[in-house]
Amino acid sequence: MSKMDTKDFAIGAIIGGIVGASAAMLLAPKSGSELRSDINDKATVAKDLTVEFSTAAKEKGTEYSQFAKEKSDEWTQLAKEKSDNISKLAKDSWERVADKTTSVTEKASDMGDDLASDVREIMETEKTEGKKLADQVVKEIEDTKERIQNDVNELKENENKDL
Repeated sequence: MSKMDTKDFAIGAIIGGIVGASAAMLLAPKSGSELRSDINDKATVAKDLTVEFSTAAKEKGTEYSQFAKEKSDEWTQLAKEKSDNISKLAKDSWERVADKTTSVTEKASDMGDDLASDVREIMETEKTEGKKLADQVVKEIEDTKERIQNDVNELKENENKDL
């Protein structure tokens, strides 16, 4: 049985009990003052139960809200750490490619025109591959951010449903 079914059953049982008790009191052969006294007593009990259920619901709502906030903070921090790590890796990779490009270009300038031309073609390919790698890393960062945002939104929706 799901949480919603259990809650609905409990509410139905309470309402049914109150209606049944009220009907029994109204149909029982009692004097007017006894009947009013019984109705007053049952109304007080019903009011007390309502206050108890209301308090319990507020406490659970607060607990769920705090839990969702903590998880949201954890996931946000995790996403930031992952994003920072991926960004650093991309930057390091790009710097290595740039360093290699500079080094190879300097060596090529010392060689003949034909060799320098071949090296430039290789360097352009390396730059293109480096850009592709950087684009891929950025896409992975964005995908990770989107998944975390979806998880946070899902937690908020679940919290709203539980309230």
